[in-house]
Amino acid sequence: MTGPTHKPAGQERSRESDRGQAFTLEGLIGAILVITALLYAVQVVVVTPTTGGAIDSSVRTDLQQEAEDTLLIASQAEEEPLSELVRNWSQSQRTFSGAVNPDIGYGTTRIPGELGQILNETFTSRGRLYNVEVSYLQPDPSNGTGSVTMASQGTPSTGSVIASQRVVLYDNMTLTADSAGTAELWQYDTHPTKNPQPGKSGYYPVPNAVDGSVYNVLEVRLIVW
Repeated sequence: MTGPTHKPAGQERSRESDRGQAFTLEGLIGAILVITALLYAVQVVVVTPTTGGAIDSSVRTDLQQEAEDTLLIASQAEEEPLSELVRNWSQSQRTFSGAVNPDIGYGTTRIPGELGQILNETFTSRGRLYNVEVSYLQPDPSNGTGSVTMASQGTPSTGSVIASQRVVLYDNMTLTADSAGTAELWQYDTHPTKNPQPGKSGYYPVPNAVDGSVYNVLEVRLIVW
């Protein structure tokens, strides 16, 4: 009787080596797929708002810094800095010059000056919305502060960021709208009546709330989402 045929040892080792390489290759491909899936998931988490409109913390941090930088740069602009923008008031419109209406200010229309340019390039071009509010001190400390809308583009969502920049106005400053005259701030009436008080030069909502040469201390707030 003929015994079982034995295959050469070298051939057995070769097949075992091939199987080992195949298992290694399958494992490597599987690892690559897992890593690729993880990287994709991380990217989605970073750039996509979560349920309820919340923004990832790292994105929110970047957005906060961009909002703060926007106001800082605009406050130091050579042309139409924040100090001029808050005085760019239209007597006939009873809102900022060129704005849509007193309720939404400029709305989605571009704000004048460098502030408008930065907002457009930094936020609007990326599909983000923003509101700009100007708050001011009241003459009577018990009344706290008042505010006027420079631009309203809607209701901020969860995860919105807020940046602010102070602006000091002085008694001898004037309004900067093209239609404004030479009257100084202290000469304006803060009540939007058809007939200004005697000796007043029209309506400007920011009152004279500080003693001395300072007229008022304003806070320009930028809310981005």
